[in-house]
Amino acid sequence: MKHKFFRQLPLWVLACSLLACTKQTVSPTASLNLINAVPGSTPSLVTNFSGTTPIVWYRTALKLVYGTFDKASQGLSFNGPQKLAVYLYPDTTTHSTPLFNLDLQLKPGTINTLFLTGTKAAPDTLLTTDVLPYYPATDSSLGIRFVNLSTGSMPVSVNITGLANGSEATGISYKAVTGFKKYPATAAVSQYNFEFRDAASGTLLGSYVLTGVNSTVAATARRYRNFTLAFMGLPTDPASRKIMLIEAYSYN
Repeated sequence: MKHKFFRQLPLWVLACSLLACTKQTVSPTASLNLINAVPGSTPSLVTNFSGTTPIVWYRTALKLVYGTFDKASQGLSFNGPQKLAVYLYPDTTTHSTPLFNLDLQLKPGTINTLFLTGTKAAPDTLLTTDVLPYYPATDSSLGIRFVNLSTGSMPVSVNITGLANGSEATGISYKAVTGFKKYPATAAVSQYNFEFRDAASGTLLGSYVLTGVNSTVAATARRYRNFTLAFMGLPTDPASRKIMLIEAYSYN
C-alpha cells in the first residue's frame, strides 16, 4: 500500500501543476443601477432576475421603493444577456403578470442605469449608459446631471436658488437626461439648493437641497463623486412628485 502511494504521487503532482498553470480567463461584466420612478408602486417593486420564473426566495429578492435610492440596487453585475421581470408587490405568484418583462443586452465593461418609469397602467423605461467624469485629488468638485421621469409632464428647467430660471438646465422633456455638470465641492461650499420649474411658466414644481458638499466623512462625502437628480411623479398629482438623488456607481 505504501509503495502504491508513492507510485501514484508523481501523477498527483503533475495534475496539480497543470491546474496551477491553467490561465483563468475573467470576462468583463456590465454594471446596472435600478431606479423605481413609477408613481403609486407602493410598497415596492420586486425584481426577478430569472424572468417570469416564480421567485424562489421572495424574502431576499431585491425590492425597489418609489423615489428612494438604495445602494443594494447599485452596481448589479451581469455578464451576457440578462432577463429581468419586475412585479408590483405582492403580485408575484405563479400566474401573475410582471409590470416589466425585459431582456437586457448590456455591453461588457459599461456602467448603466435603468429607470423604471411611466405609470402602473402604462409602464415605461429609460436605459442610459453612463460615462462618469473623473475628478483627481487636486480638483475638489462633484458632478450632477438632471433627468425628467415625470410622464405626461411639460419640459422642466433647473436653477440654483437665487439664480435665473434655467441657470443649470432648461427644456428637459420627459425621459431627457442632461450631461454631468461640474460643481465646486470645496471646504467653503456646504450645500446646493436646486429648484425644478415648469420651463415655460417658471412655476416651482419642487426643490432639492444637496447637503454635505464639503463633508469629509466617507459615507456621506460628495466630493469627487457623480450624482443624478431625478424629477418624478404625475403632473396631475402633486403629492406624487419627488426629486430623488441617485449616486452614480463607480468601480473606485
